[in-house]
Amino acid sequence: MSEIRTRFAPSPTGYLHVGGARTALFNYLYARSQKGKFILRIEDTDQARSTEQSYHQVIDSLKWLGYEWDEGPEVGGPHGPYKQSERLHIYKEYGEKLVAEKKAYPCFCTGDELDRKKKQREAMGLPYVYDGKCRALTPDEVAEKKAQGLAHTLRFRTPSKEVVVEDMVQGTVRFDTALIGDFIIVKSDGFASYNYAVVVDDHLMDITHVIRGVGHLSNTPRQVLIYEAFGWKVPAWAHVSEIVGSDHKKLSKRHGATPITAFRDLGYTARAFNNYMALLGWSSPDGREYMSIAEQKSIFDVARCSKSPAMFDVFDLAKAAEVDLAQVSISELETYLFPKSKLNWLSNQHIRATPDDDFIAEILPFVAATGVVPSGECNADNERLRGILLSLRVYLDTLGQIKQYLADFYLPFNPVLENYVSSEYFAAENFSSLAGAMLRQIEQMGDATDTLEQNAIKDAINAVGKETGLKGKPLFMGVRLASTGRLEGLELPVYLNLLGKGRVTERLSKMVALKKAS
Repeated sequence: MSEIRTRFAPSPTGYLHVGGARTALFNYLYARSQKGKFILRIEDTDQARSTEQSYHQVIDSLKWLGYEWDEGPEVGGPHGPYKQSERLHIYKEYGEKLVAEKKAYPCFCTGDELDRKKKQREAMGLPYVYDGKCRALTPDEVAEKKAQGLAHTLRFRTPSKEVVVEDMVQGTVRFDTALIGDFIIVKSDGFASYNYAVVVDDHLMDITHVIRGVGHLSNTPRQVLIYEAFGWKVPAWAHVSEIVGSDHKKLSKRHGATPITAFRDLGYTARAFNNYMALLGWSSPDGREYMSIAEQKSIFDVARCSKSPAMFDVFDLAKAAEVDLAQVSISELETYLFPKSKLNWLSNQHIRATPDDDFIAEILPFVAATGVVPSGECNADNERLRGILLSLRVYLDTLGQIKQYLADFYLPFNPVLENYVSSEYFAAENFSSLAGAMLRQIEQMGDATDTLEQNAIKDAINAVGKETGLKGKPLFMGVRLASTGRLEGLELPVYLNLLGKGRVTERLSKMVALKKAS
């Protein structure tokens, strides 16, 4: 069996988004699972839209995701160059071969002429197929038009037949070439069309498996015809399912074009995002969902991909109905995240499983970005900060969410009455006595700089219960509210230990005063 070779071939006309990233991931995983090669090729023949900025953005995104390509830009390889704009001489050579063999021909039809014919067909309710006007031009007629300086394209001479595609995901798919017609393989600017260039490149780069989105299935018969015209071996095809939003509708450009780098900036790790994308249209043999990238590399099989649409449930599309998510800031994008998405669940699992030192290193930039922790204390050697972060990570779906928690430990406590009037624990008649009793217990624990011992905190809560006659939820929730100003968070002894004596007494005193003022 020959070596398995897959490729990812993005166009640098914008950001790498989830659809493209999933295609790259599936090609990467399949190559690795089969001990094959993964090739990166840049399809930049769209000169009007391709930019150097987009090229670098795509490269940076793939590097963050961790897809090491065996051949391609920055790596090289025996089948280069790996940018289509540097391969024009190759397409020209093979195009001339097709013309010489009468399998392609020059077409001098203008864009306006073709648009007019297309509109006429559409008005009749018919699909547009090129009418073959230039198909029968004689060599002399072609030479005369070229001498006149008329712009021309190259069209493939499509044979009348049925093209049968055996797809690893979609099964057997049949196409009638009468609905395809003679299609353009080289544009008037000399740049190869997608369907032509991709075939030449895939053949010369020895690509054995073409794995891509089902939206490309309609391109496949054209590509098969070109393979056959050259007498080349046709690769194995695998067209994976489309991706839909949480509303079960195809992702719109507004909602599906969010840059992959935005998920990095929100605080998702590449480990979690890759795990999530792997499940968009594929399932593991044993039904597992939480997996490392190493596990995915070992078990991925494109034949297990589903035909059914895969749901990208990351955003609350009802809330973001009129919003272009590709254009908003990271802070605004965060407000449209769907809290109960599978991505968030997987991300939390990966954050919990990260080795402590790695977790601290990954989250420190997000901690620094909050501006809450003094710069001199924002480092991996700060034991107090380290304790806070390691305690809080079970609550984090993204590393960026740390900003919701740090203020408690570093900023002054300024309670607002309106935030507590609806709480049954704050409204209770014994809230003041409970808070006062807890304050006295805390004040007895060492000096103001002491760390509160967790066992001592538990003893203090029990003592408050005996003094006030409270127990169970009224006791514990009342103490939590009085000493932290919150009704949720870390286990209370851990929480108060991390806050420290000074901050706990500050909160208790201010909550007592707030109750008196209510």
